[in-house]
Amino acid sequence: VMYGEDDYNLGTKLGLPNDKKIILYAGHLYQWKGADTLAGAAQYLPQDVKVCLVGGTEEDINRFRKKYSDSGNVRIVGHRLHAEIPLWLKAADILVLPNSAKKEISKSWTSPLKMFEYMASRKPIVASDLPSIREILNENNAFFVTPDDPKALAARIAELLANPQNSDKIASRAFDDAKKYSWDKRAEKIWQKQF
Repeated sequence: VMYGEDDYNLGTKLGLPNDKKIILYAGHLYQWKGADTLAGAAQYLPQDVKVCLVGGTEEDINRFRKKYSDSGNVRIVGHRLHAEIPLWLKAADILVLPNSAKKEISKSWTSPLKMFEYMASRKPIVASDLPSIREILNENNAFFVTPDDPKALAARIAELLANPQNSDKIASRAFDDAKKYSWDKRAEKIWQKQF
């Protein structure tokens, strides 16, 4: 069994296979978000791993389904209500933030809300090594990989699956760090600057 008992039941309710490790991306399927890199990495992962992509517009979902229809270990889940996303994150073994370095918005300017949701989920995060991502994530709370490189991403995921103790420690640190970015903490910082 790959999940804890509660996670196992949750995975079953979401239609996830209970005999596979779940690698998950939640967000838009735009090119600069890097979801193609994760889907491409699936071919280099063992058969006991399932890559799930949650989100996207109807057009992007259809494009991904056509492109990756032959891949037995990629599941294009499609759009889900935002309130359902925490369930998907909880059911995953590893969360991936595969932003591309090919677009300046991704490389330097984005601050994905999903990153904070990932941190709060207490799951290990594999992220592209980009300045925009490193504004919040670091070696103490995430695992980094060269952007736009499916083989490197697959190797990093496989490494984490083989060493869950280290992954759990880093995921717990991300959870603790996420508390610094709550709306209450943000309001407190703004208040302190004004007075």
